[in-house]
Amino acid sequence: MGAAAAAAQSDAPVRPVAAPPTEYEVKAAFLYNFARFVEWPPEAFRDPADPFVIAVLGRDPFGPVLDETMAGKTVAGRRIEVRRATRVEDVRDAQMVFISSSERANMPAILKALDRPGVLTVGESDGFAERGGAINFVLQARKVRFQINPARAEEARLKMSSQLLKLATLVSGPRS
Repeated sequence: MGAAAAAAQSDAPVRPVAAPPTEYEVKAAFLYNFARFVEWPPEAFRDPADPFVIAVLGRDPFGPVLDETMAGKTVAGRRIEVRRATRVEDVRDAQMVFISSSERANMPAILKALDRPGVLTVGESDGFAERGGAINFVLQARKVRFQINPARAEEARLKMSSQLLKLATLVSGPRS
């Protein structure tokens, strides 16, 4: 009997092989963990009932993945709300802003507009953290990694956990 025939007669259940997560599934999971492992200053929220807002500024590379990842989750007792915007004015009340690579040309103005306590800026463009963003996603050997600009996070009055800092490549960049 051939291997195919033996397998066909087996009573063992056939398990589908799980596909590895996509780049943006990994990035969405990282965004959730950034929210969990960063402490926000009180002025990041106007009201105790305000949601924790994660905004995507520019072309949305996540599609439904970000919403699915955040569905039903909370951060520090606040429900997570995902928003998408094309104008920086529309994300000023967000606690975390993912700045899409589509906004590369406008990066200096965007970072200046979001330069206030309680805003964690996350990007995926070359040099994002060195140019004043707090966290930058990078691909290394086809794996998603991230860089943190600790000085930028400190300026935004964000306290990053030591566990998060240990996982990152630390970079420096312009101070505001």
